[in-house]
Amino acid sequence: MKRISHTNWLAFLLLVGVLAGCSKGSVSPQEAQADLLVGHWVLAQTDGGLSGRVMPADPAHRQEVVFAADKQVTFLLNGAVTGKTTYSLFQANSYVNRRPQTFVAYGARTGSEKEFIERVTATQLVIVEDYADGRGYYYTRRL
Repeated sequence: MKRISHTNWLAFLLLVGVLAGCSKGSVSPQEAQADLLVGHWVLAQTDGGLSGRVMPADPAHRQEVVFAADKQVTFLLNGAVTGKTTYSLFQANSYVNRRPQTFVAYGARTGSEKEFIERVTATQLVIVEDYADGRGYYYTRRL
């Protein structure tokens, strides 16, 4: 009887281990943002800066950004490529709101940008400069 009990217990532990190994891991908020970020975005408006005003995007200077799944980012002005580099996402505390945020680091753009993703959904992306007088950039997804 004792031998059957140990065998059953061992089989149970083995089954639990196998099931735990097969379960799908949870997706972190940063990974979820990375998935939503991938796509083609068109600037709709900005706000903040020294004036603090909301400014609609200038249709004569159509600004777009394309985030690719392979961590490449392309910047466009009126459909022409103005820059292309790599990007990465990382977590840090924001200077502006003192909360953990997902920041976007661009490869060799200028090196001075310090921007975080304030909000990203299937249709809207908001990137904010992490400075006291920083701007917010509001993008809509181009389909």
